[in-house]
Amino acid sequence: ISHAMTTRPSFDPTTVQREFRLMMSDYIARVAMPELLKILRREAPHVTIEVVASDASMHARIERREIDLAIAPERFLSPDHPFEPVIEDPYVVVVDPANTAIGTAISIEEYVAADHIVANMSGNRQASFEDWFLQNVDIVRKVVVTVPMFSLMPSLIVGTDMVATMHASLAASMAPAYGLRTVQVPENFPKLQEFAQWHRLSSQDLGLIWLRGKLHDVFDTVRVRGID
Repeated sequence: ISHAMTTRPSFDPTTVQREFRLMMSDYIARVAMPELLKILRREAPHVTIEVVASDASMHARIERREIDLAIAPERFLSPDHPFEPVIEDPYVVVVDPANTAIGTAISIEEYVAADHIVANMSGNRQASFEDWFLQNVDIVRKVVVTVPMFSLMPSLIVGTDMVATMHASLAASMAPAYGLRTVQVPENFPKLQEFAQWHRLSSQDLGLIWLRGKLHDVFDTVRVRGID
């Protein structure tokens, strides 16, 4: 009985009617969901998706099986359930083109001196990956604006001398629309690696296995534009 409750005997994407609940940041939603939805509309027309915003409830919601899949950096994953890498994304710094104080790259001294816009989605001041890294190397940046979503940062840079540290794939999809420049981050800045995680009892779920495969296809197509 337990086996029957935790696995599905077959999965035909062309006919199945099913909803998948996916927890992710607005960054992942912006770079992955458009292509994923194109695939689903073409290959699984009766599958529906609910995107749930990432927050501190991720572990509990995976444990209660309220979400089918979560995508997050490794430090936010639950130790009790399986996961796999889906994307490794470098960081870039986004600036207004009129900000001539910063060239094609930004030194660590310029980075520390700049006024920063940062994203904090958790509502409890939980450090983002780049904040966590900077704290671990004893670098303090001057934060002047905090917003609840990564995708809000580009529009707030326009016409100012502020800077924002962004995932390169997100910056590539948004910066051109606002006429912004992207520049190289200081040396030794790490890349962000995001992972997909699911409940251990769903590991043999053929539908979820299929969806994970499609997510890998999507992330494999993510191309980061060159630095201006």
